[in-house]
Amino acid sequence: MMATVIPMAQAEDSEDGFWHTVTEPASGLWSVGAVARDSAFRDVDVEVNPALLVFGGYGDFFIEANRIGYGVYRDGTNFASVIGNLRTHTSLSDDQIDDSDVLSAYDLDQRDSALEIGFQVGRRLGAGWVGRAAVLQDISGAHQSQEAELLFYRRDDVAGFRILTTVGAQYQTEDFNDYYFGIDRDEIRNSATQDVYDAGAGFSAELEVIATYDFHWGGQADNKWGAYVGLRHFQYDDEVSDSPLVGNGLVQQYFVGLGKYF
Repeated sequence: MMATVIPMAQAEDSEDGFWHTVTEPASGLWSVGAVARDSAFRDVDVEVNPALLVFGGYGDFFIEANRIGYGVYRDGTNFASVIGNLRTHTSLSDDQIDDSDVLSAYDLDQRDSALEIGFQVGRRLGAGWVGRAAVLQDISGAHQSQEAELLFYRRDDVAGFRILTTVGAQYQTEDFNDYYFGIDRDEIRNSATQDVYDAGAGFSAELEVIATYDFHWGGQADNKWGAYVGLRHFQYDDEVSDSPLVGNGLVQQYFVGLGKYF
């Protein structure tokens, strides 16, 4: 039997070639981090999870954390894209229900995360601001409805940090709000103290701030990294906050991460 010996240099070249092939289409900041979420639902503990967060793109697709898109038009001022969005911040698991004294008093079904697709258009407005509007439709069978959003964002350099600030408003349909925050008759366990709650259509306000510090690892110009911290808050109106399942209608998310630029 003859053994085949692969020279070490050849093996390393093969690994380098594979890594280059995989990463060559990547752009922007690819990072690992952690996300802490303080739910809008009552008596639910803060949830902390690891996350792969990308603020860039891969090939012809752009990626913005929980959103991926494909540009169909851009002229330097206006742009349009087909987008996909993973909505997780209004989800509620069976474990969270069981661990909550308030929620476990009902016979609630879990509220699933939703995969949405849609279309967005945007325009550079001047003075550093960009406006963006989108309409999204659930395709995962979760809320089975729509939401729309209007956002304004800008980027600034402050004391060595890049600051991304986003403010906006979202519109949720009646079916959307009722799925996540309503109470059906078959979810009532004690009719003497619990009532059906039908949530109507409503609005939410959004604020997001991300501070990123860029640096060159080991002083190498082609080895650029970024560390960041950020927050993302959603404040829902009284169609949501009036639900017996909800506290003040505020969802708070905080995140931190470290990644490499491609």
